[in-house]
Amino acid sequence: MRAPRLERDFFETTGVFFSIPFSCLSKVGRQSHIGWTGSPTYMCRMMGVVSRGPVYYDLFEEFADLATKGMCPLGAPDERGHKDGWGLACFQNGALKVQMKDAGSAADASKYYGTAWKIAKLNIERAPGESLIVMGHLRRASVQGLVAQKFAHPFLAERQGVTWVFQHNGSLVKDSREPETVDSQVLFRSILANLDGGDHEAVAKATSVARSEAIAKYGGFTALNFMLSDGRALHVYRDFQTNGQYYTLYMDNLGEMVLGCSEPILAMKADPIPRGVLHTVDASLQIQRSVLS
Repeated sequence: MRAPRLERDFFETTGVFFSIPFSCLSKVGRQSHIGWTGSPTYMCRMMGVVSRGPVYYDLFEEFADLATKGMCPLGAPDERGHKDGWGLACFQNGALKVQMKDAGSAADASKYYGTAWKIAKLNIERAPGESLIVMGHLRRASVQGLVAQKFAHPFLAERQGVTWVFQHNGSLVKDSREPETVDSQVLFRSILANLDGGDHEAVAKATSVARSEAIAKYGGFTALNFMLSDGRALHVYRDFQTNGQYYTLYMDNLGEMVLGCSEPILAMKADPIPRGVLHTVDASLQIQRSVLS
């Protein structure tokens, strides 16, 4: 049986209405109305799991539902949804075991559900006490955004022999002017370039530098929400300069696993994590926190 779903109606949970923020208009809309020349806006849903117990298939079904039912920038689901790409990655005891991504909607992709089943089956193969770190992403590109498998998250990169996996929700204000590169890749590169180690303190420092660079070089950002892992821990960061009602991240300890997601799934607590605080969840489910902004 599937776990009960929490209601995610923005207006019901906040009790307020709001006008469409400037940064949430598509690039086409900005250009036609006010001569916007900045970067296109990318908006996504993502999840991250650190588990010492089972990672059930239901988790992936509920997450895939956000492709069509998840909250969109206007404050409620819309027809476009988050259907421009999807990706899944899974570390087992620090080693990357599964990684798959594609363009299109996860909710309609047999490859997505096949990959989810492959991850769920790892529960059968692992010994008690071994850990899994799972990351998932559903992409919503701008109207003129690049939609292709290579732009789907999570992104992978190697640094000093370590494989890092990264996924992001948000965009830079100014265009990076790098062809065939999306803003999330620019941010990932900036974090890795300033990373000196894989512990919480090192990631906190690299994130602070990347945040400052985003403001100084690119005029700021809509959001820097991201999840980052090297297989030993999951680093979760929420930060935004506009539309905080959309750029949310939630975390909850469900007993044998800590789950983070853009919206509550599997009956998570409906309390978003604070803005500007880096959370690091290690394999023992211990959480470290640092205030960065």
